[in-house]
Amino acid sequence: MTLQVLEVCAAVVFSDDGRLLLATRRPGSHQAGKWEFPGGKVRPGESLEDCIRREAAEELGLRVAAAQPMLAFDYAYPNKTVRLHFMQCSLTAENAPEAREGQTFAWFSAAEMGGLDLAPADRAMLAALCGMTAGALPPELRLVDRELVTRLLDWLASDQTAERRPEPLPDWLRVPFSGGRERLKMRSLLRNSQLHTVCESAKCPNLCDCWKRRTATFMLLGDTCTRNCRFCAVKHGRPSAPEPLEPQKIAEGIAALGLRFAVLTCVTRDDLPDGGAGQMAAAVTAIHQRCPKTRVEVLCSDYGGDVACVERVLQAQPAVFGHNLETVSRLTPIIRSHADYTRSLAVLRYAAEHAASGTVVKSGLMLGLGETSDEVKQTLRDLKQAGVSMITIGQYLRPTREHWPVARMVTPREFDEWRDFAETEIGFVRAVCGPLVRSSYMAEEAFAAAQATRA
Repeated sequence: MTLQVLEVCAAVVFSDDGRLLLATRRPGSHQAGKWEFPGGKVRPGESLEDCIRREAAEELGLRVAAAQPMLAFDYAYPNKTVRLHFMQCSLTAENAPEAREGQTFAWFSAAEMGGLDLAPADRAMLAALCGMTAGALPPELRLVDRELVTRLLDWLASDQTAERRPEPLPDWLRVPFSGGRERLKMRSLLRNSQLHTVCESAKCPNLCDCWKRRTATFMLLGDTCTRNCRFCAVKHGRPSAPEPLEPQKIAEGIAALGLRFAVLTCVTRDDLPDGGAGQMAAAVTAIHQRCPKTRVEVLCSDYGGDVACVERVLQAQPAVFGHNLETVSRLTPIIRSHADYTRSLAVLRYAAEHAASGTVVKSGLMLGLGETSDEVKQTLRDLKQAGVSMITIGQYLRPTREHWPVARMVTPREFDEWRDFAETEIGFVRAVCGPLVRSSYMAEEAFAAAQATRA
């Protein structure tokens, strides 16, 4: 049986500063949301050049001035082979892409490509290109213009060059390894209780400081997330079913620790009908019953925007309802897997409007992802308008090479300025800002300060 060969064109477009243009697949299409070289199917009787001009215009409003074939790559599916023709394209003057049909686009450096959720054929092409040796091309890869391909290879190699010369961490990000005895006691308790903490899963820089004070942020619903955010070290994949006794185990662990203030977060569980909201609510209720004097802060996912799930958590009456916006609107589609800036604001707005009296609504941002000051200011205004009263702002630190690279290190003085701006000009009740600040770090102290300010 002869397999069908589907001809597809893909545009390779570099910006003036050496970044590569990628776009997400259309909503409703196969593997929607994954990043790929923009392009599409070649129509009968259509040349490769005409195809890429048409697809670029339809997909991103791009006007292609010239298109040159670089290489062809055959990607085999069970019932067909897709032949991707990669075309280096130059754009007409003053021509910028624009998102259409629910798609997103972005310009990437080679260092930013590592952990990107690429479409399988595009990822396989890049892997084959990187792995080839002179005179020994993989059979599925055919070079058309070696000079153009060399530019793409040099671009890919620039990531490795940058990685060989990492910038040293500034002094304010160096964390002492301390609290040995109490830290070991804490670790032993958590291991014996078979509880997951975000402290370990997310490689939090404050682990030693928190554990020596016998505080921790407990992570519900296992340790495997259904999403794959570019900033997060929590592992992703297909998680196991929720543990029915997990809420009670967490309540017993908190009782054993003697905590006055407990923080609960969770992996995102898009595989569950309620996104895990029922498990979160059950844990809050179990803690209230087992430890009536313990206040509980929750850090929830967006639950896919389902406010019924948000309501379920609010009915358990946590002291703090938290959902992190993480970054500015422009970077959200790139940084946050399957998340939406507007949807997150809607979740926070619903919580602010329907939470019990006295409940604080909280969110968090990271700086150093490539955002601008004006974007951060607008984000803070959006959060305040949504009803958020407490905000945390910290420095993004890259967990591994596969994650989004750090654009810059923000100084402690800048964080002080953001605190003053958020509290004085925007009107947040409490803004906790600093290089090592995370959403749950010093949560009890921040809540107490917020309550005192509101009183």
